[in-house]
Amino acid sequence: MIAVKNTVIPLKAAERLIQLPYAARDSLSEIRLRAGRRAAAVTADGRSYPCSERLTAADINDCFQELCRYSVHSFSREIAEGYITLPGGHRAGFCGTAVIKDGRLETLRDISSIDLRLAREVHGCAAELHRAAFSGGAVSLLLCGRPMSGKTTLLRDLARILGTSRRVALIDSRSELAAAHGGAPMLDVGENTDVLSGYPKREGIMTALRVLSPEYIICDEIGGDADAVAECMHCGVKLIATAHGGSMDELRRRPDTARLLPMFDAAAVIAEKGRLLDLRFSGGNGI
Repeated sequence: MIAVKNTVIPLKAAERLIQLPYAARDSLSEIRLRAGRRAAAVTADGRSYPCSERLTAADINDCFQELCRYSVHSFSREIAEGYITLPGGHRAGFCGTAVIKDGRLETLRDISSIDLRLAREVHGCAAELHRAAFSGGAVSLLLCGRPMSGKTTLLRDLARILGTSRRVALIDSRSELAAAHGGAPMLDVGENTDVLSGYPKREGIMTALRVLSPEYIICDEIGGDADAVAECMHCGVKLIATAHGGSMDELRRRPDTARLLPMFDAAAVIAEKGRLLDLRFSGGNGI
């Protein structure tokens, strides 16, 4: 096991290989394992610290097999998407050789690197966004930021804040927002939040609309989901979702988010550590 400040990564194979530096322990964000190179501990501010001797391909394979619980075929769908979600909402991302079948990525082989991304609960980190976006009432919100900017952490805390007094349905497709185990959320996503764990976004949104009568539906990383988003918007339910993008201009230039953007009441761009960089509402200058 790798234990860091109340966080445990279930990876015994790496325990004997990795020695986390003291300077990285309090703000550890990632552990990167690469064949032929030393492991690196990455902090929330982007600093990288070597934390092992050179790892072999066999070391990486041992870690990969353990992360898949020695049943790689059971995780074939997740591996084809490049990652699996671990207990506690942590994520293991994989790089390797693509196996293509009928023109589609079927799985990966010869895993060469693993990126362990640590999920963190930061109560109150979404307070500024909540005040700025919802002070005038309920809105549908698209939350955007670059990779590692803290979108998921911010979205989780926003679900917690809204879920104290509103009916919230959380579509947790990757099981990293609520980290449900045995059906119960392991992370705090709000007293009145219902979690649909493992649902594809479209099915999760439609199920929430049919059976949960939510005031808000929250999901992570939308892309080609415009039809489900439009149906949600036309049913009197507010949608809050995230998308990759470092600015409003980047969102407008991406075909998938450009189509979705006009459906939202507001859009926010965040910088590193979830800091609110830009917030715009529809109407007037528009989003």
